[in-house]
Amino acid sequence: MILSYVATGILFAFGILMSVKYRQLQERTSREKESVSQKLHDSDEILQKLGTCFFLIDKNFVVQKTNYYTLNRLPEDKSIKRVGDLLHCKNAVEAGGCGMHEHCKLCGIRAKISCTFEDGKDFSRFEASMKLLSADRQQILPCDVYVSGTCLNIDGGFRVLLTINDISELKNVERLLLLEKENVLSCDKLKASFIENMSHEVRTPLNAIVGFSSLLATASDKEEKDMYIDIINQNNDRLLKLINDILDLSQIDSGTLNFQYSDFDVNDLLRELYELFKFRLKEKPDITLLCDAGLDPIMIRTERQRVMQVLINLLTNAMKFTQQGEIRFGCQLKEDNEIYFFVTDTGSGIPEDERDKIFNRFIKLDREIPGTGLGLTLSQTIVEKLGGRIGVESQQGIGSTFWFAVPLGAYD
Repeated sequence: MILSYVATGILFAFGILMSVKYRQLQERTSREKESVSQKLHDSDEILQKLGTCFFLIDKNFVVQKTNYYTLNRLPEDKSIKRVGDLLHCKNAVEAGGCGMHEHCKLCGIRAKISCTFEDGKDFSRFEASMKLLSADRQQILPCDVYVSGTCLNIDGGFRVLLTINDISELKNVERLLLLEKENVLSCDKLKASFIENMSHEVRTPLNAIVGFSSLLATASDKEEKDMYIDIINQNNDRLLKLINDILDLSQIDSGTLNFQYSDFDVNDLLRELYELFKFRLKEKPDITLLCDAGLDPIMIRTERQRVMQVLINLLTNAMKFTQQGEIRFGCQLKEDNEIYFFVTDTGSGIPEDERDKIFNRFIKLDREIPGTGLGLTLSQTIVEKLGGRIGVESQQGIGSTFWFAVPLGAYD
């Protein structure tokens, strides 16, 4: 009987002890759960507040966890989504899901994720370009990104933690810097070309002026003196034109190229140019100069001296590149309130692949022919300032027609 009571007491005491231990275990488990829950909450809070967008994805590319919604202040969507779906990738939207478009096979990000699942190797700062659709799906938004992937073993299954950083602004700045660098290099080349051209173009007439001035001082024959004077005058004109071109170029670069508009008769201007170039062409008797100037006045309002400057440049070029045949120039009234000027020659013509370059600075198709390579550049700028346009039609070996059109009324 006593043993029975003892056994009962022991069992009762053991039960109380087990109950206490159970309660203690429950309390400890609860505390640990709270601690784990708090840690998970804290880690989630940190991840959600990261500026970097992350995606935890499984082998089917399904997103299991992301801070995408928090970063973009969107309500969380519990439906199955893949990265391309969340980012509104153009291909994913068009095909009805990420990975379903034929171009998805070429997706570099998808390929990197697949490799990470296969070999377990992480990758970082993989640069990719994406085309995303705006929220209303009306605009395509190009986006440059850095993508990094880390392989994780979670609950016995592999996951890839994907982080995506938008570097579009960085790439835009990079492109601007590259463009600026190209502009600087281009300016350096232009500067070198300018110095090379100017050193030759200035030295040649100066040498002629100095040399023939010395000969003129010692010459006794009148015919010989007249010849030296002609040579000096020609080189003086050449040097003066060069200086004027350089000054005009400087004014163009500084934005101070001035225009004085007035009313004048175009036919009167053409006849004046005809007399000037008829005299110049005495050195080339195999060239016939033709001027399509009418008797009746054609009155327009624009910058007379600048129009004349362009025509002189075009006629001078025609003289340089024509050895025989004819040079014809004139104007035509157009129905769209424009006047069209032209200079046609039977010279060497311009190769097709060179036509787009000839209006650039310092471009000379033939290095043997004197000139700065500035005439057409200046002409184009003047015509555009007058509100007009300029162009060329040419066949190699047959000849060229340079033309420009300006409004009949003042453009200022």
